[in-house]
Amino acid sequence: MPPTVFWPEDVRDSGSFYGWTEPALCVAGVIQGLSAQEAETTLASLPSSAQWSALTGQCGGDPRHPALELAGIEEYTIIYYHRHAATSLRFYTLEMLEPDAETSAAQKARNAAYAASLAHNFTGRPSGAGGMNYVVINQFNSAQTIDTLLQRKPSRHLELSQYLFDIMDVSLYVPKRVLVLLRLPRSSAYLKDFSSTIQQLDVRAEQAEYLTHEVTALRRHDPTSVSVFSARYTNFFNTVWLILNDITIGVAFGSFLCENHVVLARMLNHLVELSRVYSHTFSDLVAVWGYVLHRGAPHLPGLLYVFGVLSAGGMTTAIALFSDLLALLTVHIHVCYLLAQVTYARLLRTGGSLWNLFRGKRFNVLRNRTDAWAYDTDQLLFGTILFTLLAFLFPTVLAYYALFAIMRLGTILLNAVLETQLAFMNHFPLFALMLRAKDPWRLPGGIYFAVDYVPHPVLTVKSQPVPFSTIFMQYSRLWSRLVKHYNPLRLLWCVLRGERLVAIPRYEMRYFEEDGRPG
Repeated sequence: MPPTVFWPEDVRDSGSFYGWTEPALCVAGVIQGLSAQEAETTLASLPSSAQWSALTGQCGGDPRHPALELAGIEEYTIIYYHRHAATSLRFYTLEMLEPDAETSAAQKARNAAYAASLAHNFTGRPSGAGGMNYVVINQFNSAQTIDTLLQRKPSRHLELSQYLFDIMDVSLYVPKRVLVLLRLPRSSAYLKDFSSTIQQLDVRAEQAEYLTHEVTALRRHDPTSVSVFSARYTNFFNTVWLILNDITIGVAFGSFLCENHVVLARMLNHLVELSRVYSHTFSDLVAVWGYVLHRGAPHLPGLLYVFGVLSAGGMTTAIALFSDLLALLTVHIHVCYLLAQVTYARLLRTGGSLWNLFRGKRFNVLRNRTDAWAYDTDQLLFGTILFTLLAFLFPTVLAYYALFAIMRLGTILLNAVLETQLAFMNHFPLFALMLRAKDPWRLPGGIYFAVDYVPHPVLTVKSQPVPFSTIFMQYSRLWSRLVKHYNPLRLLWCVLRGERLVAIPRYEMRYFEEDGRPG
């Protein structure tokens, strides 16, 4: 089997070529205008570079002149690959995509061919273990970096990026000092579940802490692999874009509130006055709360104006404020539901106990099972009297419970919509989607070998872009969690059993239980 030579697609000039011989023959570039001895001297200067010293271990050693490996070989196969500059943040990766429902037939075929190439011997030696591995991939990714270091080409892109990160580092200093003071420990999940606004402040403080930490590392541009740097760069600017878009939409929405706070307050005040209808149900409780709402109605325009001013912190801040306002305006519904739910659940348990009495059984608490039991006549008579009272009271309790359960369910679902919108706006992969559409090379999801027939058949290593299902993987997990918690059948079963209806904990929408990473 003839050996394979991986050759840069953009290199067509003659000269002293250099690269690696292990695990496969990979040419990194060509040095022009120098003799073989002068080329070796130039290559020997690479270890003095700090940037290359950080990459040499990943590439299997320093590059050298591989002419001796090709001496006497008359036939070999050339496979081309792309040399990407480190500043372009394009790179190859060996991460093969897992097939799913959205994976096309062409992608599945590429995955199968790629899996077979991992075991292929590219060296042509019987004992060679020259399959495609991360060392070869790192050689592809580092080839252009070596060429830049050898020719000492200045990188204007790197200078502009350094200047941009310097500005961000200075701009984030004051917000970091302010927001870090608002950062709450993860153990205070109950406080964050109590208020959407408190949780949003914690999210913003977490983002500020993350940006400050990342901008320092990106500003130093620590020598590292391009794949690691590209991932950090993408995550950093995705967060920046989300915050800037959030603030832009929030300022527009806040201006709308400030300009129309009187009209909006009049509309909301009309809706608040309708809550007095429920005073006929739980008169004392709802009447007191209706009085509070009535006394607070004149201050509603000012409250909306304050909301408009605070919306300058972002649309997510406005959503969090309105979520807390919704919880405040529906306190009476929540309290009435709790009273009705406790009464309904108690009647259900009492009815179950009386049903066991009529069957001649009772529940054994110690063994957690229902055993047969012989009741006295007095016990049966007392049970009959209780059952009669329960039978006459149950329809009334059921009617009130059904009313407040439906109202509580409506408020929970509305709150779930607001919380879901918060989660999407705080963590939407906007920058990643832009890269996926503009430059898929920066979000690779594996490689494949493409055959080009111009002017003659040649093989080229191509990068397979990451699918949208992977980009939205966290959202698919969040959606599955929401669907599971707000499943209509589960909620209906909870209502029938008298179990308490609760919203999904806000903190669980931000962190995955299995690994604790932000969701």
